[in-house]
Amino acid sequence: MAKHRCAPARRPGRLTALALSTGLGLAGLATASLAAAPPARAAARDIVEVGPAQRQADAQVMLEEINRYRAAHGAPPVRYSATLSRIVQQESDRQVAAEQFSHGTAFLTDPRTGPYTKANEVIALEHHRDVRALVTWWTTSAAHDKAIKDPRHQVIGIGLTYADGRLESTGKPWQVLATVNLYEYARGGAPADAADRVGAAPAALAPTSGGHAVGGAIGEHWARLGGRTALGEPITPERCGLAGGGCYQEFALAGRITTVYWAPGLGSHAVANHGAIGQAWIAAGREHGYGYPVTDEVRVGAEVQQRFASGHVLHWSPATGATWATR
Repeated sequence: MAKHRCAPARRPGRLTALALSTGLGLAGLATASLAAAPPARAAARDIVEVGPAQRQADAQVMLEEINRYRAAHGAPPVRYSATLSRIVQQESDRQVAAEQFSHGTAFLTDPRTGPYTKANEVIALEHHRDVRALVTWWTTSAAHDKAIKDPRHQVIGIGLTYADGRLESTGKPWQVLATVNLYEYARGGAPADAADRVGAAPAALAPTSGGHAVGGAIGEHWARLGGRTALGEPITPERCGLAGGGCYQEFALAGRITTVYWAPGLGSHAVANHGAIGQAWIAAGREHGYGYPVTDEVRVGAEVQQRFASGHVLHWSPATGATWATR
């Protein structure tokens, strides 16, 4: 199954048996929306953590498949940007957590995209883990096919979210969902990290201030969430010895502290100490209360949610400011 969204071209949506094609002008984004079913209860626990090597390998396969198809149609290859991929990864995660196959607008509005002159988004999901099939979906739909082989596109971001094959609320057999954003930079300004291959996360990143190294699974997750731009500089070294063998590292940006935790079997996830959910988790006893985070914060409908290892979900309503827990 696949969907496609583009800007700034403006054209009506078209629904087929396999794909929805929608074009929106930038000026129309504030009021236009795609028809979609109401979001289901968050299924963030359905997101399966995979190792960085597997994620990198799958993204590389997708990049190669896309460029092979472009070459066959006379289009130049696109390059991969880790910066753009961090933006789009959040969109892929959102769709699985909400059990809702739908487009967002972050790929158009996030300042990390830089001064692009054209942008497209395509999404696809499969009931198995062969990422080549995701590209095949796009090549069999006219709108997606046009986006994938558009010769003006220069740089892409790839977001891959892996699911457990039986979503919590709807039971959908999703196994992998991909969101790919494609950009043209006709006047320059493409992300500096655009490269011909998908690169591995650095083993250690030297921060510009504070003197603390960032590396391993925590460093990879920090980078995936936007690194210094989104979470700021590390203000502690990585510290281990928590309950169950967990580790953590704290980061600060403009006085806001975020802690990235890692625990065996759970992977790395962030807690926004300064936010309402983070404050509620801390008040409940941190990892000794609700357990380690098993997702980051995810927007679901009109609220923000985060799931923890105990099975509890913390909710926050931006409209009312209320915070509550469910299980």
